[in-house]
Amino acid sequence: MKTKNTKDRETTHEENMEKARRYGIKYIDLKIDFAFKFVFGTHGKEDLLLQLIDSILPDKHIVSVTLGPQEQMPDNPEKRRSIYDINCTTESGTHITVEMQCAKQSDFNNRMVYYSSYTLRNTLKRGEEGFEYPELYVIGILDFLLPGVRENPEVVNHYSLRNDRDDGILLTDTLHYVTIELPKFNKQLDELDGPLDNMLYLFCNLGRMKEIPVYFKDKNLDKLFETTMFANMTQEQQDRYFREFMYEMDQKSRMRTAREDGIAEGKAEGLAEGEARGRAEGRADTARAMKAEGLPIEVIARCTGLTQDQIAEL
Repeated sequence: MKTKNTKDRETTHEENMEKARRYGIKYIDLKIDFAFKFVFGTHGKEDLLLQLIDSILPDKHIVSVTLGPQEQMPDNPEKRRSIYDINCTTESGTHITVEMQCAKQSDFNNRMVYYSSYTLRNTLKRGEEGFEYPELYVIGILDFLLPGVRENPEVVNHYSLRNDRDDGILLTDTLHYVTIELPKFNKQLDELDGPLDNMLYLFCNLGRMKEIPVYFKDKNLDKLFETTMFANMTQEQQDRYFREFMYEMDQKSRMRTAREDGIAEGKAEGLAEGEARGRAEGRADTARAMKAEGLPIEVIARCTGLTQDQIAEL
């Protein structure tokens, strides 16, 4: 016999499916934060993360990845903590951090350096002499052009620490930064050439697809398409996706309105980013208060939109 709660969940799922049809959603947009983490940063989907990283770093010949903790705590409690989208290690011990950033950030290059500092600090063991670090890659997938760096036509750019006067000389082979600027990628299906092109095309177009193009039938991406199909997600996952999807739509609408009203784009983006951070901090504060009152984690998750793992870490 179905309980009232079961009936409610089925109704909500049906409403989500109707809303998805209304917005033309068959596959989720990988650029949306929840979708990116759901597809590539979830235990059990390490093979999808491996496909992504191997397409970006084919010369590394990576055969396996292990997900690590997303949150890194500072030595000093007064300093900022760092929460990665994806943090993993390879079978050879290489550390890889992957960030998907949809909203433009003027300091993202510095943010990548900040992320690397946490990994370097945490991989140096106490009592060891010298400073032998494992190889580290910080990969930023951006839905904007990277500010503060000289523009070039390349979609993917690799950075490392080199001699200013002779860039053929490496200071260290430990640190590597990779940026992927999606707005530069404009290839059509008949122009795609290899795994990286395939993956970038999906980042740019998957959220608008209604069917799987014939081109992808033999590209070993069946699991990715199955995972990203909105109808295959649970009701809770659909709820999370829609919250962020609607928020992104609202932000884009605000940016268009701001430009139409003559507000400088940089100021408008700053306001949007500040509001986004405020909302995230507000949800965390609310969750902490509810947790202190002894409310069940599943209730807190439903009210705040945070995952149960995020609540448990507060």
